[in-house]
Amino acid sequence: MFYSTLCFVIATGLTLSGVWIQWRVHEYAMDAEVAMKNRKLTGEQVARRLVLIKRSGRILTFLGIGMLIVTLMLLER
Repeated sequence: MFYSTLCFVIATGLTLSGVWIQWRVHEYAMDAEVAMKNRKLTGEQVARRLVLIKRSGRILTFLGIGMLIVTLMLLER
């Protein structure tokens, strides 16, 4: 019982973290553009950073949802 509760909490945290990152991706993009204008980052670094942020948000969301599904399936047993 403790294991399933812990998995549920971790899965919820992963899902919410992924959604939060996706929700704020435009703010990360604006911050990266400002850093590029201030010559702290190059255009290539900005592009890589944005791709990483977008992918990590999606990956965390899908991992969290997958873990939630598996946890709920195990609870039904």
